[in-house]
Amino acid sequence: MPVRIEKAAVNGVPGWRKWVEDSSLRQRLQKGNPRRLFEAERENYHQVARAGLPFARLIDEGRSYFVVADAGVTVRALARAGAAQSAEFRVALEAAARTLARLHKAGFSHGRPNLCDICWADNKITFIDLENFGPKHNSADGHARDVLIFFFDILAERGGVDDVVLAAAKAYRAEDYSGTWARAQARLRRLRPFAPALLWLTRPVAHKRDFRGIPGFLALFEMDL
Repeated sequence: MPVRIEKAAVNGVPGWRKWVEDSSLRQRLQKGNPRRLFEAERENYHQVARAGLPFARLIDEGRSYFVVADAGVTVRALARAGAAQSAEFRVALEAAARTLARLHKAGFSHGRPNLCDICWADNKITFIDLENFGPKHNSADGHARDVLIFFFDILAERGGVDDVVLAAAKAYRAEDYSGTWARAQARLRRLRPFAPALLWLTRPVAHKRDFRGIPGFLALFEMDL
């Protein structure tokens, strides 16, 4: 299978080149037309640049590719680096929470702010991956969805609510002037009646990353921070 994303350099600036996906029929049916998706993401990079938002910078482009500048290590990589970088992870995570809140304040949503799509370098947060960025998410509900995705990914990494998670939540809330956190709580509260069944059904896989964070995720949004 052809490499879709690869390291690149443009005039000495390190970056990542992304090609139009050469997808199978099944992938096309699941994800849509790869050319249309590619062009939409390219335009998204131009849009965030015009708006001065904290996203990776587009440094080169051609008909079937574009290159974004390298933005540093991902916050997920810091989370998995262990004790040697635990202090830096906490600082980066709090910065990511604040930056996400400021993005929402500016009227934009990321669409899928997982820790692997958030980079840290020189005490600065930069978002990457604009496949899910767009007008359909740039709303109060889109911002709330961002918050849920962001903190679910954190809880999946941490396995439960601890002082690091609480610090990130408080960092977001300190910048939240539009009630986004409360809106996220309300969305999750609608699913609360199904929580016991969900926890029971996922017991066999509760040790796996995408499931171990569920109890803490539910607990976090019930807390009065």
